[in-house]
Amino acid sequence: MPINDRSIDLRLLDDISFDDVEVYLRDPEPEVRDAALAAMIKSARAGRAPHRAGDTLAWALADEHENVRRSAAGALRDLPVLYLADGGVAALRLAAARGREPFVREIAAELLTGLREAAADQYAHGLHHGEAHVRVQAVLGLVALHAVGRVAEAAADPAREVRAAVAQGLARIARPEGLPALARLLTDHDPVVRMAALDAAAALGVPEDLELRVVAALLDDPSRQVRRTAAVALAQGDPDGAVPPLIRALRDRTVDVRRAAVRSLEQWAADRPEVLAALTEALDDPDPGVRTQIRWALA
Repeated sequence: MPINDRSIDLRLLDDISFDDVEVYLRDPEPEVRDAALAAMIKSARAGRAPHRAGDTLAWALADEHENVRRSAAGALRDLPVLYLADGGVAALRLAAARGREPFVREIAAELLTGLREAAADQYAHGLHHGEAHVRVQAVLGLVALHAVGRVAEAAADPAREVRAAVAQGLARIARPEGLPALARLLTDHDPVVRMAALDAAAALGVPEDLELRVVAALLDDPSRQVRRTAAVALAQGDPDGAVPPLIRALRDRTVDVRRAAVRSLEQWAADRPEVLAALTEALDDPDPGVRTQIRWALA
């Protein structure tokens, strides 16, 4: 395929900026777009990568012509690290998921893995910062990267706000590898952390690995707020494991816990006779609010 005059002129440029080649990158002729990438790659190899070069190469992975896609993929694989903004990362994700050729998908996936690992290393370094609020931000960054192992490592942080962030983050990641750390947080010495872990367990549907600790929190925890949170969490669990302790919680010494138990049991009142019987018996509760809540549940 002959090279037209525009691509010849472009290749003669020694030091280009993104503005110099932008018009060529939108050209309808693939050889012109390929020449534009070649000029950018030449500058990048010389240590003069134009601004937005990384993003441009990433988006070129979706070019309509195979030659352009190959040029972009080869450059992204072989060049020194290029800066990628959010747009470039989005382009890599698109290429990894929908690239037209296997080599495009593979290179995009490799680059994304490298970016995640590099970012995870930086966030993990932040876990050792002296300020708790910085460590919280580091946890949030690792959660966004789904770096479940590194998030779990922060479960032993001395600051309760960091441990609470870990519990919330493990729920967002929702990976089995995070359950052991979440189980430890369910027995944390700080009730705020225990409540955060209970909320996380509820968000995960109270997995079997956590069920016994959630039940123990409902029946034995000295904090009424924790017991109430556990009663709410068990509403998301398997009824075979949740119903018996919730029925016992109908006799808890704290009104708020009994009300939470009623609300959690309500969903099973029509299907499980033991729930109906327990709620009916609890109509003698000394608190009028609990009695009203039970009547609503039975209705």
